[in-house]
Amino acid sequence: PVVVGCASLPRWAQRLGRVAAPRSRAPPSRAAFNPQSPHSRREVIFGTTMAMASSGEAARPSVIDAHLHVWPSPSAYTYAEGKAPPDSLAEVSSAESLLEQFAKAGVDGALVVQPINLKFDHSYVSSVIDKYPGKFVGCCLADPTERGGGVDDLRRLLDGGYRAVRFNPGLWPSGTKMTDRVGREMFVLCGERNAPVGFMCFHGLDLSIEEIETLCADYPETPVLMDHFGFCKGVRDPNWQKLLGLARFPQVSVKASAQFRVTPEGANGASWPYLSTGEQLRELIDTFGAERVVWGSDFPFVLEQCGYSGETPAAGIIRECGARLSDEEMAAVMGGNLRRMFPGAWSR
Repeated sequence: PVVVGCASLPRWAQRLGRVAAPRSRAPPSRAAFNPQSPHSRREVIFGTTMAMASSGEAARPSVIDAHLHVWPSPSAYTYAEGKAPPDSLAEVSSAESLLEQFAKAGVDGALVVQPINLKFDHSYVSSVIDKYPGKFVGCCLADPTERGGGVDDLRRLLDGGYRAVRFNPGLWPSGTKMTDRVGREMFVLCGERNAPVGFMCFHGLDLSIEEIETLCADYPETPVLMDHFGFCKGVRDPNWQKLLGLARFPQVSVKASAQFRVTPEGANGASWPYLSTGEQLRELIDTFGAERVVWGSDFPFVLEQCGYSGETPAAGIIRECGARLSDEEMAAVMGGNLRRMFPGAWSR
């Protein structure tokens, strides 16, 4: 992308192509991503929230959004052809707009995923992480493209402060797989840095499940976060059992996120609180354990669905969708698990 102007532009635009300088943070705990050992399930689920409450840090459990995006206004940033955000979301998707939504919805922080419309230019998300310490953790986008950055670029991003990585199978060159040399090198690096890999199987889990299983089996030290219920539309989706099958890999967790994307066509409850996802959420918790499931909204796209705050808040779906979570399970899914996965990341 090309940035117009110079001195009047915000800092992130002036330093296009750079990433945030390294920041001091608590070292990641590898055990945090393997809740089956050495702690009991109850300790893992409830430990973070109880520790916060006993220390007086907070009177209520934290609410941390595990999946959202932010991007700059087209008035300040020149997007690549065909990559401009939808007009309806162009001016409501900045970090500042998101923080306003946080205040209304009672959300304390988030894992920010590099949006596809910014492709491999991480300068805006880097600037947001810098500008609002204690609010955001960054998930960068891996570049497996021909003559792309590969593992060297990923190492630079992780050195710059990113703590999670997105693998988008659609970005791999035609005829190649995520298990190629580049994919394996990046996956191994993520394991060395304890940076979870988020798989974005937008076109169907069946197209990538064998590659995901191979990577998990070959490199069990690399934590994994499956996006958006694995993009499975209901428990009768042919891919649903494939997603549940990943529970045999202790490093795999699942995002119960973007419920509006996974509601089966014609299903009852296709609007908030997306009752069709309640059965999915219950099965995820019963199969993976509550300590391996996290809530996410998919902001800003959720704004065009139920909204982020107000009478039908995105953060209210987990409690109201019919999954019948206990208070302990709620505390884990809504923020406790992410705090354990990314120690020291959020100020509240």
